[in-house]
Amino acid sequence: MPNASLASFDPQITTGPDEFSYLQLAVPDPGPLTPFCIVHVLDHVLQSGVGVVIHASVRRDENPAWVFTYGDILSYSLFQDFSGDPKVYAAEDLPPTAAKTRTVLRAVPTEEYLPRPARAAIGRFMRGPFQHPDPRIGLVMGPSLRPQKSLMVNLRARDYGGDTHKLHAAMHYLTWFLPKTYSILPLPDDWSDAEMAPL
Repeated sequence: MPNASLASFDPQITTGPDEFSYLQLAVPDPGPLTPFCIVHVLDHVLQSGVGVVIHASVRRDENPAWVFTYGDILSYSLFQDFSGDPKVYAAEDLPPTAAKTRTVLRAVPTEEYLPRPARAAIGRFMRGPFQHPDPRIGLVMGPSLRPQKSLMVNLRARDYGGDTHKLHAAMHYLTWFLPKTYSILPLPDDWSDAEMAPL
């Protein structure tokens, strides 16, 4: 699929039923066309903060054949795999080890782990629908955590009046921007976000 020749539409980007934006592509009818493929539009899609929808025909008269979230496209960019980091799901087959410490290391994700375009897309979303004035991102790691490495944003339960259901719903929206093997957590109410990286 990443290298398949596909047809585009005008407008190219539309809003899906999930309220996220998608580049619209389709399996072309026989005949001349200006071909598009995911590999060729990868950087544009990541910079634009959109996903990709591929229809079975240019008529778009059926449900899409494939829907790739921004996180799926980011995953392909990082790992050449839409499913996420192959090392992570290979490690899921290993037996768990007993955690000897409850120490948690806080850090900032590297550019290789979360590239600048992805940070910008998450930041735009947090400033837009979430109306967050200063979105920030961090990374937490520890042997007692499952998974042992997770991204963290400066959304707290107190931002939602203590309503954890609303907080979990907000966090679920943010997973649209991440590979399936990534995890993202809210910031505990009693933690500072001063050392987190601005988005």
